[in-house]
Amino acid sequence: MQRDQRSPKIVIGLDGSAGSIHALQWAIDMAKRLDGEIVAVHVDNPQIYVPAPMGILPPAETPQQRADLAEEFASEWCLPLRKSGVRFRATLEEGTPIGAVLIEVAVREGAEMIVVGSRGLSGVTEFLLGSVSHQVAHHSPIPVVIVPPAVRVKAEAKPRLVEVRQPALLPVF
Repeated sequence: MQRDQRSPKIVIGLDGSAGSIHALQWAIDMAKRLDGEIVAVHVDNPQIYVPAPMGILPPAETPQQRADLAEEFASEWCLPLRKSGVRFRATLEEGTPIGAVLIEVAVREGAEMIVVGSRGLSGVTEFLLGSVSHQVAHHSPIPVVIVPPAVRVKAEAKPRLVEVRQPALLPVF
């Protein structure tokens, strides 16, 4: 059986949160194992003009704020990628829902997997706030890896020390 010789692509959604940075580290480790390329994606909500009684309110995000976000994405959030030596590209996308945009990018890029972090929300909180990982997991035609938070507190009667969990790296055949 012939194996595809091109480098596998891993699309990762980044939002600057601790969960997404932890997921990024997992993706970097996987890319090193597979000699793959990472496509780092941040999805920004489109600018929406809101009708108001006395006219239209300007969008919440100014062009300067968008430029600042792009700079922070490239210089800070992608810093672990630059330090890792893994091949990567960074792209700032615009759209909603965020999960659908991540899937679109992954399909466009021909990615072998999508990696997202999890905030570890409970069912009700996740329902009310929405969950990008939930959207991606339920709608992606591409395999999805949801990396749990680096630190979780066990729910027990007595408070205990924080348990650190590292996601398992699965063997690649």
